[in-house]
Amino acid sequence: MHKSLVGLTAAAALGLAAVAAPVPANADCVGCAVGAGILGGVAAGAIIGSAIANSPPPPPPAYYAPPPPAAYYPAPAPAYYPAPGSGYAELAPGCYWAKRQVWVEGFGYRWRTVQVCR
Repeated sequence: MHKSLVGLTAAAALGLAAVAAPVPANADCVGCAVGAGILGGVAAGAIIGSAIANSPPPPPPAYYAPPPPAAYYPAPAPAYYPAPGSGYAELAPGCYWAKRQVWVEGFGYRWRTVQVCR
């Protein structure tokens, strides 16, 4: 599409130059230099424009974002069930200790030892 527009523009410019200023043929050709300059400029513009249009894109920048800051994760809950009298509440009748996922504000879901009652 781009090449056809460049070619159409060049043809229109040449046609306009040929029709706009008809003069009788002279052997001395005073205005030939102007016409040759215009024709050369149009041709050079078409060549340079098509070369730029077909060039590959520039490489990406060499800058990379810094890594995210280090995160603090608390130590996991102990792998054993707490013994009665170790700071946890005493078991109610019909209850037992179990590992469950609970929501911890600021950290999301975490495994905790909780008292489960039926």
